[in-house]
Amino acid sequence: MIHQYKNNGYNIVLDVCSGAVHVVDDLCYDVIAVLNENGRDYTAAELKEPSVYGLVEEKLGGVYPAEDLKDVLDDLAELTEAGQLFVPDVYECMVDEVKKRKTVVKALCLHIAHDCNLACKYCFAEEGEYHGRRALMSFEVGKKALDFLIANSGNRRNLEVDFFGGEPLMNWQVVKDLVAYGREQEKLY
Repeated sequence: MIHQYKNNGYNIVLDVCSGAVHVVDDLCYDVIAVLNENGRDYTAAELKEPSVYGLVEEKLGGVYPAEDLKDVLDDLAELTEAGQLFVPDVYECMVDEVKKRKTVVKALCLHIAHDCNLACKYCFAEEGEYHGRRALMSFEVGKKALDFLIANSGNRRNLEVDFFGGEPLMNWQVVKDLVAYGREQEKLY
């Protein structure tokens, strides 16, 4: 499975199954997009077949020279041979089995405060605003989240809850109340 995207002037190609990330020129990006239209993986041998070249030439022949298209297909075949592009999903055969399994949750990260009192100019959270309105999580919402964690934790003995923000201490009373509630539930479960 191939994902393509453009970021800061770079053409980025990610082969999900191998984890390989490639920064490519416009020509290569466009060729991969044509190959990726049908959503299948190619072998190195298939990329060298005249029918694949014909497909690419039909779509991009008016934009790029034929020799350049052939060179790119050769390069893509080399990457495929090296296991860095169009790598088959070896776990695809297990999808149905995994879908049948009951989901088990072992941890929660509660965004307890969508706010920050420091408003640092360098902060990734846009001075505590996160491109949205400032808000604090209520105890009721946090309690429901803890109940969900417990109900979906299977037979796990240890569960993890992180308090995150902005600045979680801006909602200190709710943090303390949720810890107390969690400790009560711990005794029951």
